[in-house]
Amino acid sequence: MEYSLYDCMLTKDNPHDKLGKVTNQKPRGFKKLLDDLTGPGSILKETESKAVIDKYWETITQYVSEGYAYHDDYISVNLDIAGVFEDENDRFDPSRHSINVSIVPCNNLKAATQNIKPTYVEPNNEIPVIQKVYDWGTEKIDEFLTPGAALEIEGKALKIYEDVDGQGVFFINKADGVETKGSMPKLNEPKKLSLKVPALNPGEYRIEIRNTTRFGKSMRIGISTAYYTVQ
Repeated sequence: MEYSLYDCMLTKDNPHDKLGKVTNQKPRGFKKLLDDLTGPGSILKETESKAVIDKYWETITQYVSEGYAYHDDYISVNLDIAGVFEDENDRFDPSRHSINVSIVPCNNLKAATQNIKPTYVEPNNEIPVIQKVYDWGTEKIDEFLTPGAALEIEGKALKIYEDVDGQGVFFINKADGVETKGSMPKLNEPKKLSLKVPALNPGEYRIEIRNTTRFGKSMRIGISTAYYTVQ
């Protein structure tokens, strides 16, 4: 895993603080997973492996649709409610509230990070750079996020191509690290993105833009240097 250091605006006491960002990240997709599962020396067959994996996620999806959370040695799937209730007599209203699903890594998956050996590389000037975030819900710049409202992000190298899995605009909760992917931007240009803020619980969030170059395959990650508040 390669990383670079960039100026950090999250702290005010030290003007020399740096923020580490993973760069040149290379995602692996479902096809690669199947190839590794069923490669030389494996007794597993591709058709059967795909069927089991599909059934695994179908079953978890069924649990969620029935209102259950799910936990195993690798992931924890949890349910939460977004939206404000006016008082103790107010009840869930789909027009004002929504149910969020979050997937959090558990011990086995977290332990895998201990094997990673980060390698420092010089900063890449071509990574996405977030310069300004305008929230139409509050009409404020670089302060708030309003679920369901339009959001405009200005900067450099922002355009998202859908040729590689894992690209998009992600909102990362400061408290628990849970990330929520936004919808594909309606306005999708190198210097400006426009999209709707997804359902987010109250709290503070940073924004990550993950994309590639037009014909590239290596993932680039641009991380906001500030946190935005969901009220």
